[in-house]
Order: sequence, then structure tokens, then C-alpha cells
Amino acid sequence: MRYSRKPTEFVTNTHARRGGVMIWLVLLIILAVVVGGGYAAYRSIAKPSTSALTAQSLATHRVTRGSFDMLVIANGEIEAKNKVEIKNEVDGNTTILDVVPEGTIVKKGDVLIRLADDDIRDKIENETLSVEQARADKLAAEQDHAIQLNEADSDLKAAELKLELAKLDLEKWTLGDDPKKTRELNVAVQKATRNLQRAKEELEASEQLYKEDFISRSELEDDRLDVIEAESALKTAMLDVEVYKKYTRPKEQKKVQSDVDEAAAALDRTKRRNESKLAQSQAKLQGKIRTLAIREDRLEKLKEQLSFCVVKAPQNGMVIYATTVGGWRRRNDPIVQGKSVRKNESLIVLPDTSQMVASVKVHESLVGQLKAGQKAMVTIDATPGQPIQGEVYEIGVMATNGGWMNPDLREYTVKIDLPPSSGEDLKPAMRCSSRILTGRVENVLFVPIQCVVTVGKQSYVYVREGDKSIRRKVTTGRSNESIVAILDGLEEGERVMMVPPAQVEQAGKGKGKPGEGADDGAPEAGAKPQVADKPKREAPANQQSE
Repeated sequence: MRYSRKPTEFVTNTHARRGGVMIWLVLLIILAVVVGGGYAAYRSIAKPSTSALTAQSLATHRVTRGSFDMLVIANGEIEAKNKVEIKNEVDGNTTILDVVPEGTIVKKGDVLIRLADDDIRDKIENETLSVEQARADKLAAEQDHAIQLNEADSDLKAAELKLELAKLDLEKWTLGDDPKKTRELNVAVQKATRNLQRAKEELEASEQLYKEDFISRSELEDDRLDVIEAESALKTAMLDVEVYKKYTRPKEQKKVQSDVDEAAAALDRTKRRNESKLAQSQAKLQGKIRTLAIREDRLEKLKEQLSFCVVKAPQNGMVIYATTVGGWRRRNDPIVQGKSVRKNESLIVLPDTSQMVASVKVHESLVGQLKAGQKAMVTIDATPGQPIQGEVYEIGVMATNGGWMNPDLREYTVKIDLPPSSGEDLKPAMRCSSRILTGRVENVLFVPIQCVVTVGKQSYVYVREGDKSIRRKVTTGRSNESIVAILDGLEEGERVMMVPPAQVEQAGKGKGKPGEGADDGAPEAGAKPQVADKPKREAPANQQSE
């Protein structure tokens, strides 16, 4: 399950068009009844009885010096300081098999909801078989890759040996065979030359002996034949040298060099072939490894999905169905056994009731007076005689409007921390009111705020002197919801009218609005009030008008 520790707007379900039209029709009828009743009540309030007007006109208040608290009054409701929204994390749609009753107090780890898991278990079995097959394929690919590595190493060593032998043959021919052959041919030429020289010398000696009849003619012819043979042998030896230099030696040199070049090329081909085969083998192995990883990941996700089918409490708290705190459409489709839920649908809100706070709405004109750490008294509507002392710990940064009924209203959410011991009897959504202490006004004259009449930018009070009401200009200071400080214009002990005469007369005639005085300088009705401006006195340095 996915848990969210931030306040969440719960998404409402859509309903049929026909049901929506009927609901809007009922709302319009209710609105008409409320407006009619309100208008009738206003008419009854706007026309008070003569006796009531007389009593109001005689009520006065004695100007008093003292101190009073600056308070911001705000209403709201109780909620848990820490709450967790639990959502369905099972993919697709699933069905609720079992759910704990709403309002149950649970501990961390307790089972809240069980969801249907038959399809997930079937998928886990199939995926387990796929994982086993993927592991076998990976093992086979590893063996093939090992064989390919061994073959590549053998082929490389054979190619390197062939190149080394070819180089040895080249070196052997260059340093051994070629010089040896050259020397042998040169020796043969030298030997043939000496033989020819010797045969010629013997022929000359034989010719001289033949002339002196020491040898026969046949012996002379034999010596001549020896010269011819020696000349032929010399020519043959010289021809052998020429053939070797022009044909045999280049041929043998090219052959041994070619063997070296071919062995080097074969070595390069072997290396490239090995790289290609090893790359293919490695790619195949990596593919099997990735396939196995994907299969294992799918199996783990399915097991995780299976674990999501058992929803457990992440913390201590009270079970509240998400449909209960959602819109009216969601309340019409509650969390029950057999209900189909989709992925990410909110199921349960689990507030920790051990630590409660008051969440109140403060008008935008007053929120500037608030700051964290200010003390507050919170009164629960269910227990009006038991106020709880708290402390402001959070002031909203974004204002909310009054909805379609009052779109111009702007209010900020203010959170008041309550003592942990107070949470034992508190429940979420209880209505409450708060009085936030923002400051204190010390040692000033003050009167009830309804005694002051404002005309334009000037403030007035009506001072009672005998049977007369004297309108007097005053300078006002700081105020709370019921008291206003008077910085100048009144003396301690004077009595001011609770309801100015002009308001009493206008209320009796059904005209005007309460709290509005007559035009500046005009005589007031009632007890023939007179206008008297008292001389101004310096206001205390620490009391400034706001």
C-alpha cells in the first residue's frame, strides 16, 4: 500500500446524469426554504417592539480603565495531527474480501483490508516457471561462452605458432640456405675453372709429348676431350649460378616471405574471428542474463502485488473509510465487502488520535495578527464547558474561498496543537471554536464596541448627562471582538449609551442599519442630544490607534 502523510483531496466518483439532476433540484428547494425563512426572521428582528426599543435607549455603560486581551475568534474542527491515507496499490481492479469496521482502534501492523489475490497467485506460478527456464537458458549460454573462449584461445595459439614457424623458416633461409647455396654454386664454378685450367695444361703437355712420340694419338684425343668436358662443366657451373640468382633464389625468398605474411594474416583473421564469435557469445549470454533479470523482476513485482492484497496499518490510529471523508458522491459508494476498487483509489484514512489538533479558519484580514507559538483556548461543541489550552503551530500559506455560495470569502487554515492528554475524548471532525491570544492592551479606557458610531472617518459616542444624550468625538485605539480602547474624548466614570439614539429611532421606523450614525453636525433624535466636543488630551505613548 502507498501511504501519504499530507492532507489529500479525495476524488469523487461520477454518478448518472439523472441522479445529479434530482440532487440539484432538492438543493434548490432547500435553498428557497432557507432564504424565505431567513427573510422572515430578518423582518421580525428589524422591527423590534416599542418596549424593547425603550429598554435599549436607556442602557448605558460606565467608562472603565483597565486592560483587555486581543483575541482572534475562529471556528473549525478537530483532526489528527498525524494521519496516513492508505491507497490501493494493486494493479488494475480488484475486490475487497474483508475490511475492519469503521471506527476500530488499530495498532501498527494490524490487518485492515484483504483484497482478492487469485489472479495474482496464478500469474506468480506461471512466472516462476518462466524464471526457471530463463535460469537454464542462462546456464547454457554461460557454458557456450566458456567453450567459445577455449576454442578462441586454441585457434589464437595455433595461428601464433604458425607465424612463428614461418618467421623461423624465413630466418633459416636468409641466414642459412641462401648463403650455403650461393657458396656451393661459387665453389662449383671455381672447381670447374680449375679443372678446365688443368685440362688445358695437360692438353698442352700431351701435344708436346705427342710430337715427340711419347704418347699415342688416342691419348692426345682423350686430353682434348677432357678440356671440352672441363669447359662444359665450367659453363654449367656458371649457368647454375645465374639460374639461382635470377630464378631460384627470388622464388625461394618470396615463398618463405609469403609464408610469413600469410601466417601473420591468418593470425589477424583468427583474432578478428575470435572477437566476432566471442561478441556473439557474450551478447547471447547477456541477453539470457537480461531475460532472467526481467523475469525475476516481474516475479518480485507480482509477489509485491500479492503483499499489497493484505493492507496493514502503518501506525496506530482509528480506522476511517476514505469514502466517509470524501464528497457526498463517494459517501454514496462506501467501502464494503465485495466492492471493486481500482489502483490508487483511497481506501482508509488512519488518523493517530493520540495527538489531536484544532484546524480553524481565520479571515484574511486577521491572519496577519497570528504567528506560531501564540496561546489559544479551544472549546469543543460537544463539551462546551471544558475549554482546552493549545498553541498555534502552523498557519496556512494559501487561502481558501467560500465556495460557490460565497466566492469572495478568503480564509486561512490555522492549526492549534492540543495537549496529548486531551486526545482521549476527542474524535476527528468534532466541531470547535477557538480564541487565539494575539496580544494585550494595558491600562486604557475602554467601552463596548457597539457604543461607538463611525461617520466617515470620525468616531462618536453618546454620553449620557441626566436626561440628555451628548454626541462626542472620540479617538479609538486597539479593539477585540467586544471592546474598543478610547484614547481621547472620554473620562473614566462617564456613562455612554449602549445603543445610540439615532439607531433606536431608525430601528423603530424600520430604516437604516445598526451601527450607523447620523450625518456629522445634524441633531440626533431621541432625548434631544447635544453635540459637545471635549478638548483633546494627549494619548499615552504606548497606546496607538490602529
